[in-house]
Parts: sequence; C-alpha cells; structure tokens
Amino acid sequence: MKSLVFCGCFCVFVLGAAQLFAEQEPKQVTRCNVTGQWRSEQGSMLQLTSTGPEVRGIYHTAVETALGASGHNRESKVVGVVGHGLQPAVAFSVLWAKGSCSSWVGQCFLLPGGGQVLKTLWMLRSVVESSLDNWESTRLGEDQFIFVGHMEGRDGH
Repeated sequence: MKSLVFCGCFCVFVLGAAQLFAEQEPKQVTRCNVTGQWRSEQGSMLQLTSTGPEVRGIYHTAVETALGASGHNRESKVVGVVGHGLQPAVAFSVLWAKGSCSSWVGQCFLLPGGGQVLKTLWMLRSVVESSLDNWESTRLGEDQFIFVGHMEGRDGH
C-alpha cells in the first residue's frame, strides 16, 4: 500500500512539474499576424494594425527619392488588406506628402524559431510634369520586413 501511495504522490509531482515547465516555455507563433512593428532591410519602420481583412498603420521611411518627398518626419499613413490563413497575403499603400505613392504586395511567412517576415514587391509612382516624362515615373523593387515586436497596448491579435 505504501508503494502505491508513493507512486501516486510521485506521479502527481511529475505531472505538476511538467505543467510548470510547459507554462514557462515561450509561446510558439502558429499564425503569421501582421499586427505589430516591422523593420525593412533599408531601416524603414512599419507599424500595422489589422482588423479583419483591413490593415492600417504608419510607415516611417528611411529612404527618399528627393529631400522632403516623403513629408514631415518621413512618415505617412498606411492602408491595405490582409488575407486569411496561416501565412496570409498582404497588400498596403502609402500616399506621400509630395503626391507620389508606394504600394507593397507580398506574404507574411513564419520563420523557424518563431519569427515572422513580410516578403514584398513594391512599386513607387512619382508625380511627373508631363506624359513625356512618364518613362521615369515608376520604380519597382523587393523588400523584406522583419517583425520586431507588438505595439504597446496591443496584444498582437
């Protein structure tokens, strides 16, 4: 009988310890969530909040085509959309102070180890004086944004 009681107590101890250690493990990301702060390879900062399929936020650019083209503090509002699923497609746009606009389209991916990355293609349309200058008005490129954290006061979901 003593061995049965000891075995029962030992099992309760082991299960309790296992539960304690399980609660201390970092929470594994299981779905790529665009809500939060992101940093581009060029150092630009992107703050996004998603509600359903709608995305809104602020983009702080680290680069400009001309001094002052992006406006005060190099910031502008972001509007866009995000798809469904574990690694959703995302698209967002920015209208800059001098009239040019940028758009990004891509996908949010989960990384090994729990990180997240937005892999995007972008297009920048600059305003030109005439249709004869149209050829120089559009630039295309690729950008990658690494998730750097949740915004204060938000749970990230």
